[in-house]
Amino acid sequence: MRRPAAAVKTAIAEDLKQIARADARSYQVIPIAGGASNRGYCRIIFPAADAGRLKSLILMVLADPDPHQGIEEAASYAAQIQELPFVNVQKHLAAAGVAVPELYHYNVPQGLLYMEDFGDVLLRHKVQDRPEPERRKWMEDAIDELVKLQVAGTRLPNDKFLGFMMRFDHELLFWELNHFTDYAIRDRFPHALTQADEAVIDRHFEAITLRLLESRYLLQHRDWHMDNLMIRDGRINVIDFQDALLGPFTYDLACLLYDRDTSTVLGDNLIEYLVKYYGDCFEAADGKPLDRARFRESFDLCVLHRMFKVVGRFHYINSVKKRPEYLVFLPPMQTALKRYLTAHPELAELHEVVGRYVKELKGGPR
Repeated sequence: MRRPAAAVKTAIAEDLKQIARADARSYQVIPIAGGASNRGYCRIIFPAADAGRLKSLILMVLADPDPHQGIEEAASYAAQIQELPFVNVQKHLAAAGVAVPELYHYNVPQGLLYMEDFGDVLLRHKVQDRPEPERRKWMEDAIDELVKLQVAGTRLPNDKFLGFMMRFDHELLFWELNHFTDYAIRDRFPHALTQADEAVIDRHFEAITLRLLESRYLLQHRDWHMDNLMIRDGRINVIDFQDALLGPFTYDLACLLYDRDTSTVLGDNLIEYLVKYYGDCFEAADGKPLDRARFRESFDLCVLHRMFKVVGRFHYINSVKKRPEYLVFLPPMQTALKRYLTAHPELAELHEVVGRYVKELKGGPR
């Protein structure tokens, strides 16, 4: 449902009167560009804010107020979704001590959510082109917050939490892997994919799926990367958490270290250090020794799964949504994907087949 701009403007004026520390008499609404979802964002600034009053807040504008819309997995969980996932997850994570934005007001009929403003400084800004000790410090902070989400967030009882109802089951894991087949191969090269090659890809994707299902499952943010972690007052703050679910416990770590161009920004040595740091941090929080061999296997599989999915996803966004800006992230992801395929001899056949269609994956690592 697309609402007229005038109706939204009127709703904002009335909603701000419901927020105790907001100045409903004097404010500016400034659109925020970016994002690949069905949500839009604005920053509302209060130029004359006194001490103790809000200087700004973030307004989320839903394309459709229906809580089921914009969630591709909703069909499997329609009966459980009685509340907007963003609101449902925000309440659980806040109760677990995770640094998520405070929700000031939610205009349900209009699909307008008013929340705490974490500013414009991304984790990316703190690690890109910065000295090694500074990059390491901020990435450690991101892992500390991640482990809190996974351990404390999983242990917190909540029978209404959607993140406990939804999980990376076989169907979802395999569906996400097939984003690569559907959009990195079939959509780009119509009629080129042979039945034999597709069968090879499916067989290996099935094997990866089954191995991931053997991993320990904990709460996952599902999109824990440098552009979803904000820095304010010297700490990590978390956004874009509405897709949280139960999944392989190393999934978010794979997102953090290999999503988009992160592997290029961090470099191999820092990544390996951070994998070990996560293991140490997780072990301390969980209170039980970690099988490091199984941990590493789960991490590698999550890296492969995540990169196959996201490479396909960025082609999907370009082809279906006509938004090519994410294609710039493909080269570093393809380089990392090729590296992990090469590191696992049992995937040599898969590597050979996908390299026939996606030339950037052909051969050994650069």
